[in-house]
Amino acid sequence: MGYRIAAVLGTLGIAAATALAAATPVTPPPGALISPSRLVFSWTLPANEQSEALYIADQPDTTAAGMFVKENLVRAHSLSSAETTWWPQAPGSPNAPLYAGHYWWLVVSHDRNTSERYYSAPRDFRIEVSFEVDRATVRRSLSHHWLRITLHWRGNMHAVRFKLSLLRGGRLIWARRGLRTNRIGSPGSASFTWHRPHFIKQGTVLTLREGIFETVGGGGGGDFFRVRAP
Repeated sequence: MGYRIAAVLGTLGIAAATALAAATPVTPPPGALISPSRLVFSWTLPANEQSEALYIADQPDTTAAGMFVKENLVRAHSLSSAETTWWPQAPGSPNAPLYAGHYWWLVVSHDRNTSERYYSAPRDFRIEVSFEVDRATVRRSLSHHWLRITLHWRGNMHAVRFKLSLLRGGRLIWARRGLRTNRIGSPGSASFTWHRPHFIKQGTVLTLREGIFETVGGGGGGDFFRVRAP
C-alpha cells in the first residue's frame, strides 16, 4: 500500500488551490456506517474540472493545501478524468478491504484549462465490523495422549481475543486465553495442544468451550461440544 500511496502523491506535485470550486462528495453521507462490501464513493464536479485522485485517511488532519497528512493515509486511488464513482470492492478489484473503524475521504480535481488543483473538504464514514467464527477443529493422538485444538475466524478487525477451556464433569481442567493480531482478507487461526494428565483416563468425555471476540465492540461468537480424552 505504501508504494501506491507514494506513487499517487508524486503525481500531484506541490501546486494546489483552495477548495473554492472543488469536487462535492455525495456518498457515503457524513458519518455513515457501511458494510465493507457496500462501500461506494461518488462525487460531483464543477463543469470545468476533471477528477484526479481519491484519498482515504484514518485521521481528518490536512495540510495547508487541503491534502491529508501523509502519515494518516491508508488508501490512494488514481481516477480517470471523467470518473465520479469508485467502488473499492468491486468484483475482481485488487484493492485490499478496509479494517473496521473511522475514516475520512477527499477527492482531488483540477481545472481542465489551467490545471489548477482543488481538494474537496474531508468527509467521514465508518466501516462496520464483519466477523465470522467457525467451530474449532480437534485432532487427537491416542499414542501421544494429546489434543490439538485450532480456533478459526475471519473478519475485518485488527485483533481478536480468545478463550478456550476443557471441562470434566463441569469442572475446569485446562484453559487458554489471549490476543491475536488479525490479518484482513485472510482466515485467522490459533492452535493449542493439551496433554492428558495421568489422573484422567483415556476416553473420558470432556467439554470443549471456545469463544472468539473482537477487541473494541466485543462482538464475536463461541461454541461448546464434547471430545474424548486421548
